[in-house]
Amino acid sequence: MTDSTHEQWLVQIDAELDGELSLVERAALAKHLATCSHCAGARASHLEVRVALARSAGNPHAFVVPRPAIRGGTLALWVFVALVTGLLAGWVADRRWGGPGGGATLEESRGTVVVH
Repeated sequence: MTDSTHEQWLVQIDAELDGELSLVERAALAKHLATCSHCAGARASHLEVRVALARSAGNPHAFVVPRPAIRGGTLALWVFVALVTGLLAGWVADRRWGGPGGGATLEESRGTVVVH
């Protein structure tokens, strides 16, 4: 990645910290920060400088809120667990209460509904 591209992202980081980016621009920046350690480090440095300046200006409560990082492997694990849980719950529900029509054919289930 060229330095000019990093410079453009650094301008975006400053605009984000000033609250001047739209939702679409913030999403694009977040996507870039997830893949570019150089810009992510620069953003962290900018935040630290802003906190230091705020504290020196008399705001003792200024602090940096760390952004939680979700690793790809962790996310994949939770998606897998959710899928397995859903499949298992569906299988248990099918065994307990049966599927549509109670296992009968479509025509038999229509007849059952009309009779009842």
